[in-house]
Amino acid sequence: MTTEEANGFLDSMTWEDNTVRLYGKVYWCLGLARYPDGKIHIQVFEAKPITYEGGRDLLSYASDSRDDCMKHFVEDKYWDGKSFWEVAPDMEWIDL
Repeated sequence: MTTEEANGFLDSMTWEDNTVRLYGKVYWCLGLARYPDGKIHIQVFEAKPITYEGGRDLLSYASDSRDDCMKHFVEDKYWDGKSFWEVAPDMEWIDL
């Protein structure tokens, strides 16, 4: 992803789910959503090959704040020990 695409991706995570490919793997990125517990949640998990069903969780975070959720999405090092901005140039934003 270019920096412009990455910024658009981050913006879209505030209102919808997205899918990315990174190092040959596909990941579901579940955008910000308020759950019945009253918290705002954000989640990223590795999709299983072929079926694209849910697999291993990389990030599952809940907070009272949308900004706090996005901060964890961008800064936490759950992409093989790297942050979002460290892997964004190698990511492909895909439409399934």
